[in-house]
Amino acid sequence: MKNDLKSSMIYEEFKSRILFIRFSSFGDIILASGVVSLLKNLYRNSEITWIMGEEFVPVFQDRVLADRVIGINRFGIKGYISMILLAKFLRKHTFDIVVDIQDNKRSAFLLKMLRYKLRTKSMPSLEERGNDHAYCHFSRILKSIGIDMMPERPHLLFNDLDEEILNENLYSLGYKGEPLVVFATSASQALKRWNVEHFKELAKIIIAKNKVSIALIGAKGEEKYGFEGENIYNLIGKLPYFSSILLIKKSKLLVTNDSSPLHMAFSVGTPAVVLYGPTRPNWSLPEGPYFAIQSPISCSPCMKKNCPKGLHCLDEILPQSVYNVILKNKERIGFEFSV
Repeated sequence: MKNDLKSSMIYEEFKSRILFIRFSSFGDIILASGVVSLLKNLYRNSEITWIMGEEFVPVFQDRVLADRVIGINRFGIKGYISMILLAKFLRKHTFDIVVDIQDNKRSAFLLKMLRYKLRTKSMPSLEERGNDHAYCHFSRILKSIGIDMMPERPHLLFNDLDEEILNENLYSLGYKGEPLVVFATSASQALKRWNVEHFKELAKIIIAKNKVSIALIGAKGEEKYGFEGENIYNLIGKLPYFSSILLIKKSKLLVTNDSSPLHMAFSVGTPAVVLYGPTRPNWSLPEGPYFAIQSPISCSPCMKKNCPKGLHCLDEILPQSVYNVILKNKERIGFEFSV
């Protein structure tokens, strides 16, 4: 199974079987949906099978342009057993193309058991991965099979129920159609979460100076990162994933930690201010009206999940500093925030 076939053509005359691999995470799967959309445009008569972590399938089934989404266990011995069983099923067919943008040991293990004609080149080193946005890395992977293009943005599919659930929850809290700013106050790692009290203070500043309201989003189990107040709609734990994306689309601006809501905003074209502490914006911050605020502490970004010094670098970003960034970029944001 040598990678010796190159192609940049748009295939329409036969049905190409394409295997697409991106196991995780929420944010990266959102970004990867743009790659699947690009493949669908290039190979218009294709059948795309997407392999992702089993925990993401209930969220993304029928929400991306893949024809089939298959979930696997990604962890420990059970994960390898899951891949072996999946490989037995997938070996019934030979794939014309394999696009592996997960590009790790587990995806390589899976591919060793499959039949295919062409696959993307592995680029595991940091040098090959690059120090730029994820789409730049994905495009380098695609270039290894002759596709010299970059996805424009994520491509997700919505339905009427998403909007119905959003409106039901939002209007039940007293929403009257005023402009919204959305806060995403949580993140998967504690070190990546801006202090809730800072979010609360920023909300006070924005509301005092502008005729807007603040909407809070987050998953079930993240309610402790919410707060109440006048002109604040606390929707944490109340909205399904795609209704949250539509809320971001409805808003003038998202303020978020370095987490999946940034990619949600990118998918629907909503400007965002993103707070970075241990991480850096190169990989996650897209081009356009997306603004990074890096912690001023000297060791940031350290790219660690836990601080050996016992610090919380995001606390050094002050609410007024965040509002100053919003004011500085209000023309690009497209809303006249007041001084």
